Amino acid sequence: MSKSSKICKPLDQLQPSDIESYPIWEFALDEEGNEEQDETWVRPIFSKVVELNQYSLSVAADFETASGKNILGIVGVSTVEGIEFSHGALLYQGKYVFIPSSSFFNFENEKVSVALTLGEEISNVFPLKFKLKSVVEGETTYRSGEFS
Repeated sequence: MSKSSKICKPLDQLQPSDIESYPIWEFALDEEGNEEQDETWVRPIFSKVVELNQYSLSVAADFETASGKNILGIVGVSTVEGIEFSHGALLYQGKYVFIPSSSFFNFENEKVSVALTLGEEISNVFPLKFKLKSVVEGETTYRSGEFS
């Protein structure tokens, strides 16, 4: 897995151009000592394949709202004990819109916040479907799922 700290940035500062250029990002925890960097900073992995035995990757995904609106974003993916999806985020009109997993403490309130940010009724947003833009190692199809 090849990576570079020269492109590090806070996760919530990722732009569509970042994830289109580099569809897989990892937390740069080993670089927290660098000036201005903390545990929220990520760096790209120079691969189009989600490797196995990885924790907390942010993988580019195409999202579709319940009403059919398409939005680019990321999904948290871990591949250590099977394939697990956690939270997500939409990159919408210059905003980083956090999408909680259903186990998130304030899940229902966060869903309302997502809908308000998109200017939609909650029923027009959720269930929010996604399809990863990278395949998982050893697979030939793109994984998909939903936040409901």
